[in-house]
Amino acid sequence: MKSKSDLSLIGLIALAALIYFLTLENKRYQRNLTDYQIPAVTLLNQHGDPVPLRTYLNSSKPIMLEFIFTACTTLCPSQSVKFSNFQKRLEPDTEQVRLVSISVDPETDTPEVIRHYLQQYRAQPGWDFLTGSPHDIKQVLKAFDIKASDMITLDSSLLLRSPKTGRWIRVDGQMSGQDFMLEYQQLEK
Repeated sequence: MKSKSDLSLIGLIALAALIYFLTLENKRYQRNLTDYQIPAVTLLNQHGDPVPLRTYLNSSKPIMLEFIFTACTTLCPSQSVKFSNFQKRLEPDTEQVRLVSISVDPETDTPEVIRHYLQQYRAQPGWDFLTGSPHDIKQVLKAFDIKASDMITLDSSLLLRSPKTGRWIRVDGQMSGQDFMLEYQQLEK
């Protein structure tokens, strides 16, 4: 039989663990204002059309940019569901924001593969998935300080660009769908 002091200690440990996990919940992601030098590369979209990245990302529309790959089974599907749900909330004008997914696995993610991937998530106009040569993708990853291994460790980044300021907001960590919408609304202010 456990003594009262043992039970009190167990209770304190449980309370400390609960407080710790609640604190973590409030710090799911970090948000930082930053600037990037976008490389002068041309990628391909899901239709095989060339996309000069620097021009494409210098848009008069807000940009939400993620890095994923189609064979990913951990973080990428969750990110894609957020993009899909976000587009549903924007209907009927899904093109008011430029959603961009860039592959970190260009050897697998051909235009045909990424087109099929977007169809699985019911992507609508306004959401493009880009791929390119391994050399070009490596330049893009370096420019945005993204490591392909981040998708495996569940350490994702969402990059948002305000058309008003031209500045980028880097969001590292996991965001809920509600957080996703709040970040977009702050971007529009």
